[in-house]
Amino acid sequence: MSYKLELSDLVRDGDRSITQQLVDAVAGAIESGELAGGEKLPPTRELAELAGVNHLTAVRAYRRLREQGLVSAHVGRGTFVRERAPTPAAGSVPDSIAWQRYALPEVEEDYARRVIADMHRQSQTEGLIPLSVGYPSESLFPVEGIRAATAAVLADEPHRTLQYAAVEGIPELAEQVAALSSAPGAPEDPRDVVITSGAHQALHLVARALLRPGDVVACESPSFMGLIASMRASGAEMLPVPSGEQGLDVDALEALLARVDIKLLALQPRVANPTGRDLAPERRERLVALARRHGFFILEDGVYSAHRFEGDPLPTLRSTGPAHVIYVDSLSKTVGGGLRVGWAIASGPVLDRIAGAKLADDMHSASLTQLLAARFIASGAFADHLEGTIPLYARRRDVALEAIDRHLGPLASFMHPLGGHHVWVELDLAVDERELLDEAIRHGVSYVPGGAMSVERQRSLGLRLSFCYCDPGDIDEGIRRLAAAARALRRRPARGEALPV
Repeated sequence: MSYKLELSDLVRDGDRSITQQLVDAVAGAIESGELAGGEKLPPTRELAELAGVNHLTAVRAYRRLREQGLVSAHVGRGTFVRERAPTPAAGSVPDSIAWQRYALPEVEEDYARRVIADMHRQSQTEGLIPLSVGYPSESLFPVEGIRAATAAVLADEPHRTLQYAAVEGIPELAEQVAALSSAPGAPEDPRDVVITSGAHQALHLVARALLRPGDVVACESPSFMGLIASMRASGAEMLPVPSGEQGLDVDALEALLARVDIKLLALQPRVANPTGRDLAPERRERLVALARRHGFFILEDGVYSAHRFEGDPLPTLRSTGPAHVIYVDSLSKTVGGGLRVGWAIASGPVLDRIAGAKLADDMHSASLTQLLAARFIASGAFADHLEGTIPLYARRRDVALEAIDRHLGPLASFMHPLGGHHVWVELDLAVDERELLDEAIRHGVSYVPGGAMSVERQRSLGLRLSFCYCDPGDIDEGIRRLAAAARALRRRPARGEALPV
């Protein structure tokens, strides 16, 4: 009997629950071969209609089938029967890897992580202008300063460069980080610093230290896709808070707090990625007051804050509310991502939780890079380097904005970046974001699609263009290619809705 007929004949008052009967019917069809490996199952609403049950019962049934390893779910595509390991034929190669396809645990598709992987690959793709890449420009790397710091460390302390260090990091670097992060009247204590392998690891450690499945995280949207991916990996529920010209919408956050308790709010209040905007001063004060009143942590990501082109420098949020704010930063965007030097700064018991997560992760970050980073900063070379790069990045920003005006014209609106490496653009174009990205790559340019930087489904066609990595001529040409791709799609009907996230 077909499993669909079995679904329509469930026993409503039997010993087995309705959910278990659904599971048994589908599992039996898989076992008998009626449902083959790779075959798509009916959507949950269709399954519920077939069986005459409510939608949540169908959702629970598919969840149990996933837990049993019989099916897999893919965001935006549906639920599929998992492939089973083939029976080895006589004389076949004994070390076939085919069995791994069903033995490995299921991994949910993550749009943000896929875009990050694509970004790294696109930076090396010949003929492609990678406006997706937020790396610092290789032409501006402080190679001589790093060479001098490395030589000095190897001459003065060769054994420390190859020895284990404390999980929290090497003290000299913690002292320099504390000095960089301090605000007038609010000095940071080096003992509150945990050195990490880049800011991305710091984000992940904070998520692991604070969050458990069932917790709720509020996140400004749009935001850095790596931050979104790290929060989602914790299993916590993510809720968006809109962010715009004045930064995070604190009114929207307050309305959210009236409905739900949150454990953590994640944002970039100074020169945000992707908008390049700041959290307005009056919003900063209200935000910290809300954290005190409702008892939640604030995760403050400051990786672009040093690259300010306009306006006065702002202190960290942490300088106002150190008991509630965990600050994350790195040298990746200012010096070079290859150093993998980042940090988290926190106060109280949460600091021990972050250090414990670090210990479980990798024991400690590389001693050599910590020592040379400390020497590089202490020598004054870091400050000199930063001062020299800011005018050059500001010029690239101006080239990007001029190119958007010239090539995209009224089709595009954007926020004026006060600093950083990116500009957030919204296009008045009724097309699927996947179609536009595919067409742009065919025209020889890449960018980050807005869906990867949004916690919720996008209602407009947003995208991030990065202007730091490419030379000015390539920035202009890349945006010209993007405009050509947009014009090509305007002559075609849209294929479907935006990719869900």
